[in-house]
Amino acid sequence: MTRRGSVDLIYDPFYEILQDPDDDWAFRPGQLFYSHIAYPETHPQILKMIKYDPRNERNTTFAISPYSDGDEKHYPVKELKLREGELFYVYKGKRRLVVVLGRVESGWFKDNPQEYLICAPIFTFKPAHNQEMIIKTQGFLYPSLFYMSPDINGCPEESAIRFEMIQPVIRNCLDPFFCYGEKKPVCLSQDAYWILLCHLLKFLNGKILDQKTEEYMKFYGEYLMEGFIENP
Repeated sequence: MTRRGSVDLIYDPFYEILQDPDDDWAFRPGQLFYSHIAYPETHPQILKMIKYDPRNERNTTFAISPYSDGDEKHYPVKELKLREGELFYVYKGKRRLVVVLGRVESGWFKDNPQEYLICAPIFTFKPAHNQEMIIKTQGFLYPSLFYMSPDINGCPEESAIRFEMIQPVIRNCLDPFFCYGEKKPVCLSQDAYWILLCHLLKFLNGKILDQKTEEYMKFYGEYLMEGFIENP
């Protein structure tokens, strides 16, 4: 398990192993799961309707194409459960680890409520990411990144949460994550999750959730950078 960041974590333990048999699907704040995460496109790609057969909608043909004005002006397609004005969007994505930030049962349509989890995707550091970037991420010097320490009983690889990629995920699209050591579900420790929330709020609106915690995070970041400069 490779680590290029500091072994001096801002809080230790950073992770908590969940022991209850029902914790696989507990969806606790800070709990790790697998999810399918979509990546935003520079220009929206859609399944564009090429030929519509009103007598047999199964014969309707589509092609992946960039969106253009007017594409949403089509008749409802019952076979595809597309309402008037709705489109199928095409995104690249990947099944990856996420941290659950919260959950909500949406009652927007009372006859079809959906349970959503707000998930923060985890991205693994690659060789192209130099040590300085990793140390700065660990020291909270990047507003949109939160360092995830590698741990046999936590996140398996040195990684970072990317706040700009936070997205809702329907519950059925999540799969339990079991740490490699204890083979049990895992979540951020209470202290680590609190740090995550403080950093996230500052990213969202620039406000400080807790002054004492903010000062500690700043001191920790300065400590890491001093050590990096002295021993590059």
